Amino acid sequence: MTNDAMLQVRIDSELKKNAEQLFDSMGITFADAVRMFAIQAVAQQGIPFPIATPAARTKKLHAGGIAHKYADISKLPLEKEAWQKAVEEKYADFRC
Repeated sequence: MTNDAMLQVRIDSELKKNAEQLFDSMGITFADAVRMFAIQAVAQQGIPFPIATPAARTKKLHAGGIAHKYADISKLPLEKEAWQKAVEEKYADFRC
């Protein structure tokens, strides 16, 4: 893959400085981080991390996307148990 296109984005100068310091400490450039974000977004066909408003975070609701509007928080423990049981059944033959 060749890097033959340019992207220009305006952001707050303080945010840019802080992000550059963070990425530098990780051994990557800001441009590298943006490329990684784009690669992951395309691979996952969406934003590669959860996005929530501060109010949504306090609800501790883990449903993603638009599903959070319809999720019933009281059912989350049951869903977690069902998920664990389904995984255990699926991989029962692989136990050591």
